[in-house]
Amino acid sequence: MKVHEQQPPPFQADHHHPWWRSPWLGYPFAVLFAAAAFVIPLSERSLGIPNMFVEPPFVIATFLVGWFWGIGPALLALLLEILALDYWIVPPLGGIRFFLWPEIASFVPFMLIQLLILVLIVVQKRYQQQLLHASRAAAHHAEELAESNARLQQADRIKDQFLSMASHELRTPVTRIQGSVQLLQRRLKRHSEQHPEWLPLCDALDAVVRQTQQLTDLTNTMLDINALRSGKIPVCLTPCDLGNLCQQVLEEQRSQTDRSIDVHVPADPVEVSVDAGRFSQVVRNLVTNALKYSPANTPICVEINQRPGEGILMVSNERPVLSQEQVQALFEPFYRSPEARSSAIPGWGLGLAICQAIVLQHHGRIWVESSEEKGTTFFVALPLLTDAEGA
Repeated sequence: MKVHEQQPPPFQADHHHPWWRSPWLGYPFAVLFAAAAFVIPLSERSLGIPNMFVEPPFVIATFLVGWFWGIGPALLALLLEILALDYWIVPPLGGIRFFLWPEIASFVPFMLIQLLILVLIVVQKRYQQQLLHASRAAAHHAEELAESNARLQQADRIKDQFLSMASHELRTPVTRIQGSVQLLQRRLKRHSEQHPEWLPLCDALDAVVRQTQQLTDLTNTMLDINALRSGKIPVCLTPCDLGNLCQQVLEEQRSQTDRSIDVHVPADPVEVSVDAGRFSQVVRNLVTNALKYSPANTPICVEINQRPGEGILMVSNERPVLSQEQVQALFEPFYRSPEARSSAIPGWGLGLAICQAIVLQHHGRIWVESSEEKGTTFFVALPLLTDAEGA
C-alpha cells in the first residue's frame, strides 16, 4: 500500500491584528503621522529656534507607519513629508519646486534614508513571515509525530495482547495433546512385546512428543518475554549462593546431553539475591545456547567468581567469533545470526532476550565477549548481597 506523505498546510498570513492595524486605516494614519512630524520643525521656527531636528521626526514617522501598516501607507507618508519639506522648510519657502534640479539634489539623502528604512522593514517582515511559517510547520509535524507515536504504542499494545492471548490459547490444547500421546505411548509400550508391529508407531509417537514439547517451550517462551517486557511478572528475590544454584541447574543439563560441561566454583559462597526459578532459566538458556552453537567435540565451561560488589557467572564455548554488529544485536528479540539462520539448528532468537530481561529485573548486567583467542563468553553480573540484606 502506497503511503502519501501528508504535507503541512500552506502558509497564510496572520490576519489576527487589532482593527486599527488594517492596511486601509494606514493611509489616514500616514497623513496624521506626517502632520505630527511636521509640527516639530514648524514649532522650532515659530519659537525662533534653528532647524536642528528637521529630518529625524519624518524618518521616525515613516518607520512607524511602515512597521504598523505596511509599505503602501509608508510611501504615502514619505511623499507627504517630501512635499512638506519642500514647501515649508527648503528655501524659497511657500512653493513646491520639487521638479527642479537643486531641490531634487537636496532631497536625495533624505529619500535614500527613508527608502533604506522601508527596505529594512520589508526584510524584517519577510523574516517574520518565514519564522511564523516555520513555527507552524514545526507544530504541524510535532502533531503528526505525536499521532504516529500514539498509533505505534497502540499497535505495540495490541501485538503484546495478541501474543499473550495466542500463547495462553495454544498452551491448553498442546498440553492435552502431549498428555494424550504420552498415555497412548505408555499403553503401546506395555503391549509391544505381544505386538511387535506396533514398534514403528511408538517411534512415531516419540517424534510427536518431541515436537509438542518444542511447541510447549515456544509457547512458554512467548509468554515469558511478553510478561517480562510488560513487567507483569515480579521476581521474588531471596538470598542464595550463586555457585550452588548453578551447580543444581548444570546437573540437570548434564543428564540431557553427552557433552562435557566443566564447572569452576569458588570455595567461598558467592551470596546474591535472586529469584531461584527465574535465574535458573537464565543459566539453562545460556548453557543450552553454548551447546547448540559450538562444535560437538568441544567442552562448555561455566565459571563462578566475584568482583568488588558483584557476583559473576561466565559461560564459555568455542563457537565461531561474533562480529561487532552481531554482539550489539544478540540480545534483541527474534534475532539470529546469519550462520544460525542458515543452519539446521532450531531456534526463535528469544532465549537471550529473555535472559537479558530477567537479569535486568535482578538489577544486574549481561554481555558477551568474542575473540579468536578466548572464544565466546557470556557474562552475567549480579549485585552481591550486603551484610544487612543477608541478616
